[in-house]
Amino acid sequence: MPSLTLQAALPETTSEELRAMARAALAGGEVARQTLRRRDGAEMVRKGRHDYQTQGDLQTEAVIVAALKEAFPGCGIMGEEQVGDCAAEEGRSTFVIDPIDGTTNYAWGIPHFGVVITRLERGEVMAGITYDPMMGEMFSAEIGQGAWLNGVRLDATGTADVENSVIGAGLPIRGQVRSVSEHCYHAALRRAMDSTSGVRRLGSSALSIAYVAAGRLDGFFEDMLSLVDYGASVLILREAGGVVTGFDGGDIRSPGAILAGSAGMHPWLLEGFAAG
Repeated sequence: MPSLTLQAALPETTSEELRAMARAALAGGEVARQTLRRRDGAEMVRKGRHDYQTQGDLQTEAVIVAALKEAFPGCGIMGEEQVGDCAAEEGRSTFVIDPIDGTTNYAWGIPHFGVVITRLERGEVMAGITYDPMMGEMFSAEIGQGAWLNGVRLDATGTADVENSVIGAGLPIRGQVRSVSEHCYHAALRRAMDSTSGVRRLGSSALSIAYVAAGRLDGFFEDMLSLVDYGASVLILREAGGVVTGFDGGDIRSPGAILAGSAGMHPWLLEGFAAG
């Protein structure tokens, strides 16, 4: 698939700030796209159990950081790989970057991962980009301005139709579930498997949440996600009219639980965790 152009990625009403973020995402995404291949164990750094880093992560983040620093002098950087991290100057934005959300997919040569850039002002998420460089799809949002996929407005206000829904979920590795008991999490997962048209584990939480905004998934849940993973996509889903909370229906923590759904499906998903 050919690379996405900036003109095709965003609506005409997009601010110059979001356009600059999109340029950075496109540049980083091209690095990731061109370097996708199956890697062996010697080419991966293990940051933790089943938590990998590749040279592609570092290269992609470096390109994004350089683009953002050029476009936003004095900005702060908080990167997943800590390439060029720095504090923001007074009155400047901070950018939270996950260069490849779905590194396991990427490292195994699976073409499903996202480039995620979140802009913070005084700790509040103001804008976000979640970009799929393999599909040429850019999900974007600015606070109060709606959410978009390649310039088309998204609407996640759908009603509940549990039987005819598809849910995304994390299949946790050992020790990942901390916000609730493992029994509660597995019960919620089994409930979704038994009641819906299917459960999908796509391997990128950022893209999965964005897929809820686009109606490709009707809901999504996973535990122990961080702002670097979900920041942009949570804004995108909320701006599309969807709902995102913790498993208890309360505020999201970082790291913590994400329970995302269309406006109609979120209450049903929440019941699944309350029952556990």
